[in-house]
Amino acid sequence: MDKLAMDGGMPVRKEPFPPNFLGVALYGDEELAALGEVVKTKSPFRHYGIGKPHTVADFEAGVRSHVGCTYALGVSSGTGALLCAMAALGVGPGDEVILPAFGWYADFFAITNLGALPVFADVDETLSLDPADFERRITKDTKAVIVVNFQGCPADMDAIMAIARRRGVKVVEDIAQAFGGEYKGRKLGTIGDIAIASFQQNKMLSCGEGGMVMTDNAAYFARAVRYHDLGFLRAVFADQIEDQSLRAPEAAFAGAQFRMSELQGAVMLAQLGKLSGIIAHCRKHFAKFRETFKDNPHFTIRYRDGDCGIAIFFLFRTGEERKRFEECLAAEGIPLGAKSACRNIIHDFPIKSKALHHPAMPPFGKGCNGEAVDYEACGATMRVDAIFDRTVAVSIGPLYTDGDIADILAAVAKVDTALYGA
Repeated sequence: MDKLAMDGGMPVRKEPFPPNFLGVALYGDEELAALGEVVKTKSPFRHYGIGKPHTVADFEAGVRSHVGCTYALGVSSGTGALLCAMAALGVGPGDEVILPAFGWYADFFAITNLGALPVFADVDETLSLDPADFERRITKDTKAVIVVNFQGCPADMDAIMAIARRRGVKVVEDIAQAFGGEYKGRKLGTIGDIAIASFQQNKMLSCGEGGMVMTDNAAYFARAVRYHDLGFLRAVFADQIEDQSLRAPEAAFAGAQFRMSELQGAVMLAQLGKLSGIIAHCRKHFAKFRETFKDNPHFTIRYRDGDCGIAIFFLFRTGEERKRFEECLAAEGIPLGAKSACRNIIHDFPIKSKALHHPAMPPFGKGCNGEAVDYEACGATMRVDAIFDRTVAVSIGPLYTDGDIADILAAVAKVDTALYGA
C-alpha cells in the first residue's frame, strides 16, 4: 500500500491543476470578436447607439431557445435578477419568502431590500432545499420560495413544486450555479414560476457580472422588465407581450436600473455557444467518480439526475471522518472546495444583526414582522451545519484533462485504502 503523503509518502500530484473556473476558462477569440464589434460600432448601450445594438437581444433569444422559456431578460447581475424576480411576483412588506439556509447573501438581500421577511429552511444531503422543512416553514404570509440548485445539482423539484402548488406559494428557481442543468429531462429554469441565472466569475458562463430572468408568465416578465429599467417597457419588450393591459402606461411603477450592457451581451452571446460543451466535458469526468466509487461503504457521492457535473461532493458518515479524509486528500496535491462560497449564512453578519441601510426599514424595523426574529435560534435546530461538516468537495473544470481526473481518482482511492483498508 502506498504511504500517504500526510505520513511522508510521495503525493499523487505535484504539478498544479488547470484553473477550475467554468465559462471564464474558455475565453478566447469568440469573446474578443464579439466585443470588438461593439467597440467598432461604438454602441455599448443596448437600446440605441451609433451603430445598431443587438448583442443583448440576441443573447436573450439564445437563452429562450436553449432553456425553453417564453421570456428572457438580461440584467446587470445575478443579484439584480433576484430583485427583478421578487418585484415581478409583487413581493413586499408583510410577505414572507422561504429560502435555504445554505446559500449566498444575494438571495437574502433580494428579499429584505423589497421589505419582505426571509424565512430560512433546512437543506437535504444534496445541500439544496429540504422539501419537508420547506413545507413546515409555510405560514399564511408566505408568498414565495427561492430554490437554490447548489453547484450544478438540481433540488428535489417534484416535491417542492407539489408543496408549493398545494399551498399557493410561488417558486423562484435560482439556477445561478446550475445554468444549463436539467431535472428529469426538463431544463432548470422552466419548472418554477420564474427563474434567475448569474454570470459572475464563478458561474457556468461569465461576463464578470451579469444575470438573467426567465419565465413563461407575461405579467411577471412585464413587471421584471419595468423594475429593471426605471419603470419603462421599451418596444423590444412590449412587442413580446400580447396583453395590452400589461403594456399600458398606467401599468408603470417606479423601478431600479439593472440593464445589461452590449459589452456584457457580447461576451455572453459568445459564452452561450460553449455551454453544452462545458457541461458535457464535466459530466463525462463526473461519471467516472460515480462509477468508480458507487459501492464505496465509507462515503457517498452526491448526485441527482441532470447534475451539471461541475463538482464532486463526497458525503461521509461523520465530521471526524471527513476532516481526516480531507487533510489526506489535500496532502496528495488535490485542490479542494467547490467553485462557490455558499455557506450557512445564518451565522454571518449582517444576517445575525438583521442590519439594513436604515433601522426603520421593514422587515426588521420597529413594529415590522421581522423585528423579533432570531435567526441564530432558528438555525440551531437545523441539520445544515452537520451535513456540510460531513462533506468534501472537489471541483471539475472544462480544462481538466483525462490525466487530471485520473490523478484525482487515484488520490481518492489511495486515501480511502489507507484510511479504511482494501
